[in-house]
Amino acid sequence: MQLKKILAKDMRQALLQVREELGEDAAILSTRSLATGGVEVIATLSPAPVVKKPTEAAAVPPPSVSKAEMGAMRSELHSIRTLLQQRLNGLAWEQFSSQSPLQAVIWERLSAMGVPGFLSRQLLTAIKPGKTLDQVWKQVLGSLVKALPVLGHDPIEQGGVFAFLGPTGAGKTTTIAKLATRYVLQHGPQDVALVTTDSFRLAAHEQLRTLGRILGVSVRIVDNQHSLDDTLESLGHKQLVLVDTAGLPSHHPEQQRQLTLLRDQPQVQKWVVLPATSQAQVLRAAWKTCSTADVSACILTHLDEACVLGDALALTIERDLPVVYETFGQSIPDDIALAQASALVKRAVALGRRQAAVPVEKERLMTEYGSQSPAELRVAGLN
Repeated sequence: MQLKKILAKDMRQALLQVREELGEDAAILSTRSLATGGVEVIATLSPAPVVKKPTEAAAVPPPSVSKAEMGAMRSELHSIRTLLQQRLNGLAWEQFSSQSPLQAVIWERLSAMGVPGFLSRQLLTAIKPGKTLDQVWKQVLGSLVKALPVLGHDPIEQGGVFAFLGPTGAGKTTTIAKLATRYVLQHGPQDVALVTTDSFRLAAHEQLRTLGRILGVSVRIVDNQHSLDDTLESLGHKQLVLVDTAGLPSHHPEQQRQLTLLRDQPQVQKWVVLPATSQAQVLRAAWKTCSTADVSACILTHLDEACVLGDALALTIERDLPVVYETFGQSIPDDIALAQASALVKRAVALGRRQAAVPVEKERLMTEYGSQSPAELRVAGLN
């Protein structure tokens, strides 16, 4: 076995040198930070095993590997890969913290807000040198406010047809109730209509019918006897039409049919309702599903129940998806407001401070930071 000790100023240079001297098949045996600065890496390139051909008399078929043994081998390789990746993440974070302590503090604050790594790295690249921690923090938050897309005006006041998409429990019907009630209180019920495409749940019909009776507005149901085209055409004289939709799984055939029907209605503005209480994967899945209907904006709901807002804000920035409203309670019509970038970021910071009171898991920080360093992972053969 050939061993090689590599000394370099940082992990990136060390891994590049390992690849240059030992090739792509090199394995990292150990790594450590040096007191004098830099890192030490011990790597090896094991020679390929020599397979001797058995004599004709002693020739036997090669022993077969059972599925259980193969599974154990794969599990062990996965464990080794995971341990090595954790170690590389740890070294990357330690190096970052020692070389850029101010930026590391900012990264921890953003992480407490739920801001994902890719957005944290973008925000940190705009930092100007020679500033204090407070100055840098204000600059980062200012950059976040500028990056956050918001509509900036109340489209409901102008009238039109609006469809609300999103997963079950996102708050679509409650948001419709708030907007419809507010409009009726200001302009009366004669020019308002409510429509539902949810023909799967009786409770959904009853909830909207009850709201319609309370407000004194028309309620229509899209089903096999009443198409969306015909329904919207019959309501063409109404100033404001709010369309509730069924929150179905993305693979459900009726979900795709529903989205296709809405996409074929260019006069309808489609908004996706995103619950701020959901994890990043759920938010992204909701947007991906609804985006096929040409979604133009979003509404952030359940802000009063959210622990962090970073994931939701990052999605709107990444997809350039303007936020129209934010909702923060069940009270109708009070707990809704026009989205303002500064207010959303302020709320995200406040929630982040609560999270910061709980000790941040160092392993999560290291993993998050390490995931934004693809070059090191590629060199080590982990990508």
